[in-house]
Amino acid sequence: MLIVCDFDGTITTHDCLNLIVQDFAAEAWAEIEPRLRAGEIDLLQAIEEEFLHVRLTEEQVVRHVLKGTEVRAGFHEFVTWTEDVGHELVIVSAGFRVLIDAVLATAGLSRLRVFSGDACFTPQGTTIQYPPSAQECASRCGMCKADAVREVVAASVAPSPLVHVGDGLSDLCVARTADIVFARAGLARLLQREHIQFYPFEDFFEVRRVLEALTPI
Repeated sequence: MLIVCDFDGTITTHDCLNLIVQDFAAEAWAEIEPRLRAGEIDLLQAIEEEFLHVRLTEEQVVRHVLKGTEVRAGFHEFVTWTEDVGHELVIVSAGFRVLIDAVLATAGLSRLRVFSGDACFTPQGTTIQYPPSAQECASRCGMCKADAVREVVAASVAPSPLVHVGDGLSDLCVARTADIVFARAGLARLLQREHIQFYPFEDFFEVRRVLEALTPI
């Protein structure tokens, strides 16, 4: 089994990017988010525009994120379970590697494999860094998760069934093609609109229980 898991708002209790922008670029957030919801701009453009207004050091940003979020209940146990039974767990995120690494290190989970974008934080401004596929992706959600998943599947020894766990717009393209989907928050609403079956969740104890029932070892 290959389990592809989003990070912000899925593994974590709060979205790291939202924590930063809402607290340090509130005016930009208030102006840009309605445009994103209305479909006037895409997610990649929204992230790039919002973080133009974030002028902090990496240390300041990491400290703020670690104060504002933590890993979701049951995730430690979920990781241990995947390792014990031999399932492959990969994090694929439209967020920033510097923040993901900080949260995972604090949780003692630095060993997990991560595909994501990144950012360079300075007092003069923030530079966003995504793979070239981000510009080519039709969904333009930042990190092209579908492209990352194709890479993971190609290298996986057990790519089926493909399980996706997520919470937002950037997860939609993967959720459309996964065999089993767990969704919460915005992703759940999007999947309901498209009549795509999913399992709702609020912690990783629930995710594990469902997977154990669906795929008994």
